Amino acid sequence: MLRFVFLVGVAVCLRIEYLVGFWLLSRFAPSDWSYNKKRIFAVRIVSFTHALVSSIACVTSLVKDHNYTKEPYDYYARDGQYVLLFSMGYFIYDLFDMFIHGELPNSKEYIIHHSLVITTFSIIMVTGRLMGLAMIGLLVEVQTVFLHLRTMIRLCTNIKKGNVYYDALINANMICLFLFRHLPAIFLLFYLLVLDHKVPLLLKAFLVAGLTFLEYHNTHLTISMAQSDGFFGHEPQPLDEDNVDPLGSVKKTSKENAESLRRAAELEGISKLMSKEA
Repeated sequence: MLRFVFLVGVAVCLRIEYLVGFWLLSRFAPSDWSYNKKRIFAVRIVSFTHALVSSIACVTSLVKDHNYTKEPYDYYARDGQYVLLFSMGYFIYDLFDMFIHGELPNSKEYIIHHSLVITTFSIIMVTGRLMGLAMIGLLVEVQTVFLHLRTMIRLCTNIKKGNVYYDALINANMICLFLFRHLPAIFLLFYLLVLDHKVPLLLKAFLVAGLTFLEYHNTHLTISMAQSDGFFGHEPQPLDEDNVDPLGSVKKTSKENAESLRRAAELEGISKLMSKEA
């Protein structure tokens, strides 16, 4: 029961943070900021909070307790479960946030990613297994801190490559992409396919499939970041609220907005007709 309360509490607190952040931006952001830009910035504030808290908790757990890496399948720690529950709460909040803003149709990669994480962490809560594997996988949040910080800076300034501080940030972001995204995912795949002899076959198949998708997700992210930030021979690209997300914009297209307006008009017409008949 306590775990459920903690999980719901995290999701609610993050939702409140988003609402407060958006309200502050609505009052104090520059007048030329669009609704979409304010929303994206508020979303990034919440995502940055999750990444920062999760990365600190994850690294601290791994450094203080080596059993996570010595027994990645069997070991279970009470403190560690709250690290995972915090991330579960964030992903539940994020799915709900995309749903209420009509962004789910354009968020398929995020939906798969969040669903895989929530499902895997739920299995850990029920079985008491796999916590070490999950903690190693959660190292991705170290890189995500730099990713969201870079995105927020790009949204609120016209800073370009060549600025010493911004260059340090995007270089750290690219280095961490390999250190904390690709390497953990590759290690976990190697562990499951070569080293492990304990994970049940069906569960192993699910985990390998999930990690394979996550590595695709990481590769997609790396290519997009290289193109937008000017790495590996690419020219830096100007970014605004419509293309600052390295995985593509999730907001409704003009066609989808027109369809939503058409449906709303139809529903309003039906409602008026029913009122007249009554």
